[in-house]
Amino acid sequence: MVEKYGDRYLVTKKLALTLVVFALTACAAVGILVYYVGVADVTETASDSGHDSDPEPSAEPEPEPTTTVRAKLTDVRLPTHLVPLKYKLELVPFIIPDNFTIRGYAEIEMNCTEAAFNITLHAADLSIENDTVAVMEKGGNDVDIFNYDYDLDREFFIINLNSGLEAGKTYVIKIHYTAFLKDNLKGFYRSVYKDRTTGDDEYIAVTQFQATDARRAFPCFDEPGIKAKYEVSLGRRAEMSSISNMPIVSEGVPMEGTTDYVWDHYQESVKMSTYLVAFVVSKFKYEETTRENNVRFRIWSEPNSLDQTAYARDIGPKILEFFESYFNVKFPLPKQDMIAIPDFGAGAMENWGLITYRETALLFKEGVSAASNKQRIAIVVSHELAHQWFGNLVTPSWWTDLWLNEGFASYVEYLGVEAIQPELKLLEQFVTHDLQDVFRIDALESSHPISIPVKHPAEISEIFDRISYGKGASIIRMMDKFLTTDTFRQGLTNYLTDLQFDSAEQDDLWRHLTVQGHKDKHLPLDMDIKTIMDTWTLQMGFPVVTVTRNYQANTASVTQERFLIGKSKKNVNDSKVYSWWIPLTFAAIGDNFENTYSENWMKEGEQVKEISGMPATNTAVVFNVQQTGYYRVNYDKENWGLLAQQLLKDHTAIHVINRAQIMDDALNLAKSGLLDYETALSVTGYLSKEVEYIPWASALSGLSYINKMLKRTAAYGDFKRYMLKLIDPIYTKLGFNAQPEDTHLDIKLRKKAISWACSMGNKDCLNKAKENFGDWMGMVEPDSESANPVDVNLKYQTYCNAIADGGQEEWDFAWQRYQNSHVASEKATILSALACTKEVWLLNRYLNMSLTPESGVRRQDGSKVLGNVAQNTVGRYLTFDFVQQEWERVAEIYGKSSFSFSGVMKNMMADRNTEYEIQNLKEFSCAHSSLLGSATRAVKQAIEKGEANVKWMEKNYQIIWTWMKTQNIKLY
Repeated sequence: MVEKYGDRYLVTKKLALTLVVFALTACAAVGILVYYVGVADVTETASDSGHDSDPEPSAEPEPEPTTTVRAKLTDVRLPTHLVPLKYKLELVPFIIPDNFTIRGYAEIEMNCTEAAFNITLHAADLSIENDTVAVMEKGGNDVDIFNYDYDLDREFFIINLNSGLEAGKTYVIKIHYTAFLKDNLKGFYRSVYKDRTTGDDEYIAVTQFQATDARRAFPCFDEPGIKAKYEVSLGRRAEMSSISNMPIVSEGVPMEGTTDYVWDHYQESVKMSTYLVAFVVSKFKYEETTRENNVRFRIWSEPNSLDQTAYARDIGPKILEFFESYFNVKFPLPKQDMIAIPDFGAGAMENWGLITYRETALLFKEGVSAASNKQRIAIVVSHELAHQWFGNLVTPSWWTDLWLNEGFASYVEYLGVEAIQPELKLLEQFVTHDLQDVFRIDALESSHPISIPVKHPAEISEIFDRISYGKGASIIRMMDKFLTTDTFRQGLTNYLTDLQFDSAEQDDLWRHLTVQGHKDKHLPLDMDIKTIMDTWTLQMGFPVVTVTRNYQANTASVTQERFLIGKSKKNVNDSKVYSWWIPLTFAAIGDNFENTYSENWMKEGEQVKEISGMPATNTAVVFNVQQTGYYRVNYDKENWGLLAQQLLKDHTAIHVINRAQIMDDALNLAKSGLLDYETALSVTGYLSKEVEYIPWASALSGLSYINKMLKRTAAYGDFKRYMLKLIDPIYTKLGFNAQPEDTHLDIKLRKKAISWACSMGNKDCLNKAKENFGDWMGMVEPDSESANPVDVNLKYQTYCNAIADGGQEEWDFAWQRYQNSHVASEKATILSALACTKEVWLLNRYLNMSLTPESGVRRQDGSKVLGNVAQNTVGRYLTFDFVQQEWERVAEIYGKSSFSFSGVMKNMMADRNTEYEIQNLKEFSCAHSSLLGSATRAVKQAIEKGEANVKWMEKNYQIIWTWMKTQNIKLY
């Protein structure tokens, strides 16, 4: 067939085959096709002043990635003399096995801000047809082209001109090209699923452009601060459908020269960044709803999963309306699509008006998916919708301020869920899920500031980490509290309104919040947000505030220092004195724990702060009310004793979040050597009376470190006996089975209680897990959703323990259920549980499956398999050896800029605590340092954690063992 793209006619593969001899002769006569490939094995700039032949839109040999070692570039920013105003894009993905290409046409209207003799665009993995490239003044004459340069390392396509571009004029460039529809989960790529009716493979074309992969779909100015409007046309087969950021204005328009393909023409977009542009071409179906704000809301999935979209369809529009109210800024688009993608590298992506998700982050099957799945979906949906304002409406000028995107979304996601589903108690869970979690990374010498200069694409992917997300969220929550919520919200509204459709830096936000804080008199006039927050964003780490009470004078002396989990002797280069502006809050036992506004500030550089108003001598004080400040608190030994006594006497006199804070602070202060373990462990003694989820989650998180350190030692038996003393009462109270009166947090606490009870050897727990799994195995139709006898909220705990206690029969049964299940959350649960087996050969087989196409493990899930096996005591060394042996395959599949690569390295290297193990990690890091890419920081942090673990064992092992034995003697 013949198709029209832009102003040109092209022929497809079918017609070309009849002309192949002629085409080959023509190619030889006209010239050589120049392929631009970002990973090609060259380092110099390739220049071509000739003309290329006109390629067919058919499959060409795709360039293979190489392992050539090159120095990392640091000057990858585009020249600034051109500003794009509008893109006109026409793309036809050929979703055809043995073809998988994209015919593309890009027309970019640009404003010239200063005279120049080149146009420099980003392009990667594109076959650009040089003889089609045209440059002209808008409405005027052509601009003569001298030649073309392909800077492969910087991923630049450079058009050198004979005549210069003039400042103040508008120019247009037109480019025809071919792109590749790969299965590498980035750019414009392909995903596949099984049609349950026919059993055939069905392919879809979908995009993932963040951070630097829009250039794999079309030539562009691929930087976040460079915004333009987009007029998109997508070609598709008549039986498929397409989606993009904006609504369709003309659907199914006949494509000239063919009846097989049609065009969908889209409404011109608002100004946005390249990484937010999105396309999907598929046979998916949708459910839709429209609420009072008149935003059309659609949830898409493959046809047989449409019954799993109801929950997202219910909460999505409500959360969008909440954010419109919270930010006091209307959602600027007429529609919002959300789609579940079978193969998706990230959890979700906030493309404006077309949010893409992993299936597990969007689809929920009542009676099959667990409460934890529902919570995750709510959080992820809320996170991505928050991005429609923070990130999409106002975008970071450069990736240095990525945290302005991720930190804000990671905090207000809790507010969105709390507003529409308060029964989930998300705000209570913030301290355990984000704040205390990110403390563990930020307490390392190898941490990094929230705002960090990045230059190379691998560095950009590297900072999509817990610091940007979790610490960003935590310090924003701290601002919300010390400014008060009303002032904070109004400052955000002013920021979003003033800078809408533009880009910003963190100082822009600080300026708006300062003005509002002064106006509302919630920020003293001699203070400003930039001065305060620069201490939290421009330096790494966080403080431990030490409170030493004067019990006679009812005062306290407060000092601050950087909290580190272990100080290394070799860290001589960091001579910086760390200090912060710290909002101080406190409450005595019996006081109001609801007031989180800061009357007292400890200034940067202030050595000691004297605080008055301490309680009576025999009453404990708690600093950092509801743990709203991003810091740990240590006390004099007497106050620690008073806290332990109060917890044993009446723990409910202390706010539930502060009980969680006390658990987490005490165990981590002891881990770092700032508190003795006898004192730290004494505050855990009350846990046998605790019935709330949040304190248990914090305590078990801290105790899990001791668990990991002792697991392969002679002390482990005494540790298990002590833990059973703490766990058994809550396990007995909640039971193994669900109760009608269970709250959401009861369900979460039961999961933790059962997980620990079984792992510590509680026989009732282990027997019930084995019995329930055995009942499932005995079912005539085990794949029937109503047949599974396992509690929907205890599936992982049951599956894991039964598979660990079983052998090949149990493993193979679970694997068959994985293959037969059509519910994404169930498949994810089984995939994790399969890594629990203790059979070495099964683990080895599973590891190989994670890297083997057609094994049944999807590419997006391979890193999860590796990580889960690594967390298995039996599998930790197997995984390390496997990754070393299969390094080339691992590096090829996960890539140097893959989001999952750092996770693989982190899990593979976790929890080492002997000199021998640390030496192995260092040798691995040294051998592969040039290819670690986005995992570089994760590897460095794993080594640092390991070195701290070695020191911890030397210092604390015998002390803890002795303490545990003493406590266990008291039991009998």
